[in-house]
Amino acid sequence: MTESDFTQNIEKYLDGTQSTELHTVETWTPKSNSEDAGTWIIYIHGGAWRDPMVDSRSFEPVVAMLENSPLKDSISGFASINYRLSPYPTHPESPSKPEDPSRNVHYPDHLLDIGRALSYLDEKYKIDNKYMLVGHSAGATMAFELHNSYFPEKSLPQASCVLGVAGIYNFEKFVENHKEILAYKELMENAFPDKSLWDKASTTSRLPGKALWEMAKQIVISHSEEDELVENEQASLMLDRASVVHNASQRVHGLKASGKHDEIWESGSILAGIIEQCLEWLRSPRPSN
Repeated sequence: MTESDFTQNIEKYLDGTQSTELHTVETWTPKSNSEDAGTWIIYIHGGAWRDPMVDSRSFEPVVAMLENSPLKDSISGFASINYRLSPYPTHPESPSKPEDPSRNVHYPDHLLDIGRALSYLDEKYKIDNKYMLVGHSAGATMAFELHNSYFPEKSLPQASCVLGVAGIYNFEKFVENHKEILAYKELMENAFPDKSLWDKASTTSRLPGKALWEMAKQIVISHSEEDELVENEQASLMLDRASVVHNASQRVHGLKASGKHDEIWESGSILAGIIEQCLEWLRSPRPSN
């Protein structure tokens, strides 16, 4: 096994009395002091907004693959964000407790934590217009939910690419398509208990102004036909929504993935391959028609 060119650390992005054990971000920074001209890869994990077993460490297999990628010289660093979770008192291994401030939140608190982490990373590593934001499942939802209206005090650093993989983009359709399985409705109502906000939180909706993803150079929606948990219609709906952005023909991509829902990140290689394709698009955008 070759020695990594990156130093791995856990950093806190929120201090003070409001900080919890989940206000952390796992980072991989280059050991060399070479000029920083590449792209940061920043990951938001899934887990239905509540699973304590899916956290920042879920990106480690992907980082291991990308560290040996032919495109590694175009990568400035990696980050994987933890955020507070919604309650999960019935989890078989690690049930949440009512007094735990890190595991008893609801929308928009998960999203606000992602914004805080991005601001922290920008302050420390100057990532504005130099990062790819990658989200899987619920993480993809949040990657496409990010909007400066949630952060009136300070604008978010702009992503150069936003990649959503196996995302949930239209909540009403998601629940309707799985109405025979009560767990789908329960998990959505657990993270988003106020149903009057479902339309605002669904990324296929349009809020005043532009979401972070709408201003990215490259916008990528990826889905696997082997996904047993999230239906392909979610990706189709998001692609329809993205098709109206300026220069969509050059900026918006639908990208087929392979593997089952969690296999995409567990394998390391599948998600790494998708990220490599996005890096290629950033380096050589699709030509105008």
